[in-house]
Amino acid sequence: MEEGRRRVILLVGLGNPGAAYVHTRHNLGQFVLDKFARVHNLKWVNNKRLNADLARGRFAMADCVLVRPLTYMNESGYPVVRAADYFKVKRTNVVVIYDDINLPLGAYKITTRSGDGGHNGMADVNSWISDCVRFRVGIGHKPNAEVTLKDYVLGNFTDEEQAALFYAMDDILDGLKTFLNNSQRPLDRGNPRPIESGGE
Repeated sequence: MEEGRRRVILLVGLGNPGAAYVHTRHNLGQFVLDKFARVHNLKWVNNKRLNADLARGRFAMADCVLVRPLTYMNESGYPVVRAADYFKVKRTNVVVIYDDINLPLGAYKITTRSGDGGHNGMADVNSWISDCVRFRVGIGHKPNAEVTLKDYVLGNFTDEEQAALFYAMDDILDGLKTFLNNSQRPLDRGNPRPIESGGE
């Protein structure tokens, strides 16, 4: 970061538009971003030109633009790159928050390695911006082989899963804030705190 200049970070939450998808596992990225905006009293404003909802915030070491694309998941890349260009954000300062079936429910991991892990939204973003930061939040594995991946990620969280996410959310939001307040790109890291769903 140049001396005397603050980073501008684009913080993107992936998901599908519409009320039918709000509580699905695949919308966890947007859910986390919405929680983050609420905690920091940031207001969403619709931007038709960018086909996204936007919010702005200032943190110790960064100015932050929150982006909630209004396209469907597999078309996420174009509004993300347009927002990055519009706000003149470096590609390495674009942070994409999305659900990850390969992580335990509620765990998070920040990575700078390229790849999409089979996530359609991240695959489309990757086709436009390959060197962004990935903020992956776990939704856990499918319960059994009979459940298709599509049905699992587009299914709603169970009551038990919602309770586990409620427990984990402070850690997830702290992870985002720590990233924003750090003047360097993060090392690959995970959430050291165990997630306890209870009721087993």
